[in-house]
Amino acid sequence: MSITFHWRAALLLAAGLLGGCGPSYTYRYSPPPSQHGMQCISACSQQRNYCGQLARMQDNANQALYQSEMRSYQYCQQGKSKKDARRSCYYPSYPYSAGLSSDCGREYDQCYQGCGGTIHRILNKD
Repeated sequence: MSITFHWRAALLLAAGLLGGCGPSYTYRYSPPPSQHGMQCISACSQQRNYCGQLARMQDNANQALYQSEMRSYQYCQQGKSKKDARRSCYYPSYPYSAGLSSDCGREYDQCYQGCGGTIHRILNKD
């Protein structure tokens, strides 16, 4: 088999895998008609911004903690055999923040709808 055939097969496989990702959507936000509803949505926006700031701060704290624990692990390994290091040195796992910023978006959407706004999901025709 030729190299060209392998490349074509790889490209077809990649296209097939990417094509199977499912439909994509766009969301259209329609605000409520009242002034009170608009003020409510403004409060939702402020809350989303605050939530995003907290999520970024949590990510930074998690990263700093991980780096500190990794330095501790590397220090623990010094002068030890691999076997001894495995027994006595704790290898840190990264404390991923499980989608805090996506939680902010979901909370915003709930708040937006609670204020009387509507969110329309539109299927993208590709």
